[in-house]
Amino acid sequence: MLSFAKSRIAGNKLFILYVALVLSLNLYGQTEIKELSLNEAIEIGLKNNPEVKRAMENISASKGRFWSGISLPQPEVGVSYEYAPVNSSLSNYNEKTLAVSQSFEFPTNYFLKGSKFNKEEEVAAYKLNLVERSVINQIKTNYYKALAKQYQIKSAEENLVISEDFFKKAEIRQNVGEGTNLERLTAKVQYTEARNNLEVAKNELTTAFAELNYSLGFGKQSYDSNFSLTDSLVFVDHNISLVQIYKSFEETNPQIKIAELEYGISSVEKSLAWSSLLPNINLSYFKQARDGDNGFYGASFGVSVPLWFMFDQRGKIQEAVANQSISESELQLTKNEVVLKLKSAFTDHENNLKQVKLYVNDILPQAEEIYRTAIKSYDAGELTYLEYLQAKQTLISSRNNYINALFNHYQSVFRIEEIVGQNIIDKSELEK
Repeated sequence: MLSFAKSRIAGNKLFILYVALVLSLNLYGQTEIKELSLNEAIEIGLKNNPEVKRAMENISASKGRFWSGISLPQPEVGVSYEYAPVNSSLSNYNEKTLAVSQSFEFPTNYFLKGSKFNKEEEVAAYKLNLVERSVINQIKTNYYKALAKQYQIKSAEENLVISEDFFKKAEIRQNVGEGTNLERLTAKVQYTEARNNLEVAKNELTTAFAELNYSLGFGKQSYDSNFSLTDSLVFVDHNISLVQIYKSFEETNPQIKIAELEYGISSVEKSLAWSSLLPNINLSYFKQARDGDNGFYGASFGVSVPLWFMFDQRGKIQEAVANQSISESELQLTKNEVVLKLKSAFTDHENNLKQVKLYVNDILPQAEEIYRTAIKSYDAGELTYLEYLQAKQTLISSRNNYINALFNHYQSVFRIEEIVGQNIIDKSELEK
């Protein structure tokens, strides 16, 4: 009986251990954290983003328009029965004709149309590149934004620990008669603000991850996913050269390439408009049977005459010439707009770069030295809590401002990359 009880207890322990193991595995599966690097995020985003998929389908559509655009009109096949006596069936015909007819434009038109549709396919490809650059910019911006919010949460957590510690110390100092009530109340307010700032930072991080999920092409189902971002938000000065960028940006900017192709298309359409003065051609072949003899055949050749060229063709030519002038103006306008965007983005980059360097070289080292000195002086009783608090707030504010400046710096770099159409920080020839 005793051995049975022991075995039963042992069995219950094994069952409890099994249940605990299963629950722990389930919980681990629910809270699994996925590591995500910036390059992996870009790869996922380009694969999943609906805008990219739509742009890729536009390329397929433009290829379809090429084949339909250079296709000949459908041939005409007809059969006729003639000279059948009245009140008799058609089988009593006296003459039967089987005809095959094919009409087509002047041959040079098909070469011009092929050139036009090839350019339209190139336009679709550059539009895909334009969308990809925009998506990459969004992914990089949101990825680094999430990193910045993570750093700010760490800063807020550190601030909360310090505020809580000194709030407790302020209470003790007041209880032993060494501190004032004002000091304790101030410490309590700072502790409450620190807790609130931490909650705000956490909410902002949640929003940043939601924006990152959106840029990756995910929807509602992925907002609860936890990502462990493996890249770091660190300062690297790439010494981007505007002079070097100017040498190549017209060959890499998708907007300019699209405008150039649109101008080329308008030139082809102008040539097609002039080609409308050339005749269309019609070829026909006949096989005939007459009076029971099937040995007849015939052929015909015809051309269209642009008799009303003063109206139809003249209008087409006038419209095509005007459209070419418009596309030429739009090309120059696009170049001017891109140059303006590039100058503005580079100026913003230079300002952000100066801010980051100022924090790295001056503000942060000074703020940290002030804080270290304040801690020693406060512990020695040489500073009041309010004076120490000011030093602490200076350090925390400097760190948060540095993170914001660093994020703004990278955001301006990503904006320049989007305008230029390539990853400039990976290309040494674009640096000073």
